Amino acid sequence: MRSRGSIRRRGAAGLAALVAATGLAIVDPLGPTRPADAAIDPITGFGDTDSAVTVKWADGVVRSDNRTIAAPREQSGSDAFYEDLRAKYGDLAVTVSQTEELAHQGVQITWTGGVPTDTSPGGLVGDYLQIMQCYGDAPTGPDPEACQWGSFGRTSLPAGPGDSKLQNRRTGSVCPGASGGCDPAEPSGPDHQWSGHETEFNVPFTPVGKPELKIYLDTVDPADPTAETLRTYFQAQSTNEVPVAATSADGSGRVSFEVQTGREANGLGCGDPNTAAGGAPRGCWLVIVPRGSLAPDGTSQGPGPGRLGVFQTALSASNWAQRLQVHLGFLPTSNICPQGAAQRAMVGTELVTNLATSWQPALCQDGGAVYTFTATPDAANAVQLASTLPGSAGLAFTTKPVAFADQGPPLIYAPVAVTGLTLAFQIDVTDGSQTQQVQRIRISPELMAKSLTQSYKTDLPGGVVSGTDFVQPEWMRTVRTTMLDDPRWQLLNPDVSSLASANITLAPMTTADQSAVNQSVWTWVQSEPDVQAWLRGQPDAGGMVVNPNYQALKLGDSPPASGYPRADPICTHITSGNPLPPGEACITSVDYIPYAHDLEDAAVHVQRANTHGTAGWDPTAVAPDGSTGWWAKPAPRPLGQRFSWTITSAAVSARYGLPTADLCSSGGDGCVVPSAASLTAAVAAAKPDSLGLLHVDPAAPGPGGYPLTQIVYAAVRTNQDPAALRDTAALLEYAAGTGQTSGVEVGQLPAGYLPLPNSLRDKTRAAAQTLRELAAARPTPTPSPTSTGGDDSGDPDDGAGVPSAGAPPATASPSALPPGGTVSQPPAGLAAGSTPNDALGAIRWLLVAALIAGAVGSLGGVVLRHPPTSLTWLFRHLFTTARTRGKGR
Repeated sequence: MRSRGSIRRRGAAGLAALVAATGLAIVDPLGPTRPADAAIDPITGFGDTDSAVTVKWADGVVRSDNRTIAAPREQSGSDAFYEDLRAKYGDLAVTVSQTEELAHQGVQITWTGGVPTDTSPGGLVGDYLQIMQCYGDAPTGPDPEACQWGSFGRTSLPAGPGDSKLQNRRTGSVCPGASGGCDPAEPSGPDHQWSGHETEFNVPFTPVGKPELKIYLDTVDPADPTAETLRTYFQAQSTNEVPVAATSADGSGRVSFEVQTGREANGLGCGDPNTAAGGAPRGCWLVIVPRGSLAPDGTSQGPGPGRLGVFQTALSASNWAQRLQVHLGFLPTSNICPQGAAQRAMVGTELVTNLATSWQPALCQDGGAVYTFTATPDAANAVQLASTLPGSAGLAFTTKPVAFADQGPPLIYAPVAVTGLTLAFQIDVTDGSQTQQVQRIRISPELMAKSLTQSYKTDLPGGVVSGTDFVQPEWMRTVRTTMLDDPRWQLLNPDVSSLASANITLAPMTTADQSAVNQSVWTWVQSEPDVQAWLRGQPDAGGMVVNPNYQALKLGDSPPASGYPRADPICTHITSGNPLPPGEACITSVDYIPYAHDLEDAAVHVQRANTHGTAGWDPTAVAPDGSTGWWAKPAPRPLGQRFSWTITSAAVSARYGLPTADLCSSGGDGCVVPSAASLTAAVAAAKPDSLGLLHVDPAAPGPGGYPLTQIVYAAVRTNQDPAALRDTAALLEYAAGTGQTSGVEVGQLPAGYLPLPNSLRDKTRAAAQTLRELAAARPTPTPSPTSTGGDDSGDPDDGAGVPSAGAPPATASPSALPPGGTVSQPPAGLAAGSTPNDALGAIRWLLVAALIAGAVGSLGGVVLRHPPTSLTWLFRHLFTTARTRGKGR
């Protein structure tokens, strides 16, 4: 199969030859595109793909082929302004790690040849990079009106209708202007007019496909509350703009940039069908604007209270002329599978989301089936596999045997993926006047236990904030303010021991579900006897004790918990500097440390440095019940104050370019980072269960093994009709073959997954062969008048997929397969990811799952890449313990 990536590269090569023949300028003989042997780390995702591009400020602005020059670098603004930039950025070279086959993901942007960013007290003066994503079909690049901005600091959009400050980088002065500087190249006129102010300008935003619409910063129509505003398209909580990318003392820098498609940024439409290009996915642009310390007219932009860098907008004519730009190619956001193909629903653990996303478009080509995937809780696997409803899944991805409340259908298990859970983070450290993103931290079971149990003062709303009704309980008198004050943290992370804003929670963002993968985290936490004792109430060496609300949950006992409760019942009124909230409104633990919808949502929040749940009371904000007054949405933390981390998957942290923590003992030794070597070591040490399925023990992962390694199996119902069995066999054969080639192209194994060892591939191939033999031995049923034609849910009760009425389903002998590819029927009552410590027991899970199983079957699965378009959010929150948000308590 020839991938679209290879086709695209051949097309680019042909275009390069054409450009050379016509005599157009080439940046250099090889061009900025990296050679085809470039590679990325298969687990972390770091490194440059073969579509990586390097652009240099001195060369000028490149065209959409990322090779030829659209405009040479020329002076804009005053002599002093241009010479300042040329002196500082004449050697600037920026590399973008991936520019093709893009989806909603992170790309690594690295650079050399810059000047150190000054982050000394008094505010950022300048000398940094500002990065945005823009749309534009012209080969010469985008217009400034086509860029998404709106991040924190001077670029913030109001988070709610009650915000009065409109801080931004969209405005400036035309010359002659104010003492703060002006742009002599920015003309005054109706297109960029600032509310009638003749000496000021305001660059509007024009959404893709709406050239007539110009949305200015102050666009508000009181007579039409439905009129589009900037918040219709982006705001501080959703934008991917990087307003300040800092350069280190040696002139280099690195940032992970969140690339957004038309699903996340509908004002840009990246990846959506472009009618002007025959329906091909719309390409977009990455724009990097170097910022010096002078306004375009040469006025010095000195430090000032609350000032975030130079005042003039990057979108003004003179600043825009000094940009670097890189064209981005996207995967289509619409379905590319042929119409009319058989649809095979798959459900299961979110650990395989990126895998299903990559494999599905490749598998549906050349007449193959359309395999749809919906991430569901563990308990839903049993409900789906036991269901006889049309459209129910015949395959569930799982890390443990599927447990049925009663006798379930016969299953066959086949290994499909090796991956892991990670602790992804975005943390800054400031040393004098230099602020840099931390690339390495170490976490131990003890630190994890304390962070997951709200046992630091700042992990309770109001715990250290004055002007609240918070009364410090007796147990808190011995605990530490934040994790950074803990001697264990200081032992493991001596270089990351301070934060500009200490009165915020440093707890990790987690999901609200109950699962076997969550249970593996608690198993690792319990791997040290001292941590078990601490969870049971024993003080640590410094006298710190566990929050007693969590001690009551017996988290130090076996079996380990399978979720991350918010057990402290606190509900705090925060009144300092704000009007007293009416009634009984208050901030709960869940408001303060919110749950993520899923593992991907958690990583995106960390990427945006926005994992905290409240930003104070806003008397003008609209509450969920429609009344006035509610908690304001938090803005992302600014550079120098970022401390966000989460429990996510290796595939998701790699996708968004997030560094991941080393897992260490509490004494600081035995540190292991997620890598191909450590995952391989863990798989080698895995032990089989009673069905022959291998599992990594987080408490004993083997020498050099990564404790949170996960082996994922496909649990396949064997009493499906022959066509469904053959399609599933094709999926397993792909999973054991072509699908195990690491890469970024469609159909390949995404970063975050270890290629299956040969021993596991053999088990998968054997399982596929068994499914084909079952299909050959079973006649195809005649569809009934009510059949949907795509139903693969036959079982002995409905007569579909069995040789004759009343005959038992065909099965394969367990001895016919090696361990790990076994036909089995787990005993009824086997715990489905539930323990006595769980807030929800197995029975409640199964009852709720049964109610919604029909909805999953009838709606069909969605290849999960974008949580708002999937059922994941629904499942996560239906299975979350009910909580009170505070208003009206």
